[in-house]
Amino acid sequence: MRKRHCYITVAEAEVGMELGAPATGTKQGKLISMSAGHKLTGDDLFQLAERRVEFIFVTEPDPRPDEQVAVDAAQAAHRVMEIFAGADLSDPIIATLFNQVIIYRSA
Repeated sequence: MRKRHCYITVAEAEVGMELGAPATGTKQGKLISMSAGHKLTGDDLFQLAERRVEFIFVTEPDPRPDEQVAVDAAQAAHRVMEIFAGADLSDPIIATLFNQVIIYRSA
């Protein structure tokens, strides 16, 4: 099954979810660090909340059919194009930002 990545709040996270990117937090000098691919446990969720981590990047199953993925990606690309309509895409920094937003929103 296809997977998709998204940011969620720690409050929305559930046991068994897989991190799509590393998650770290500290409290009173105590560090918690979890690598991408780590499956969350109840203790992990407690530790993240305790260290006031607000958001995590997770990988979850994507049940959408291919046709819906294509429609969603096209709509997201159209919206990003609207947002960047007045931007100078010949500026390398703006072009890089534009490309990264397109990649993220089209996933």
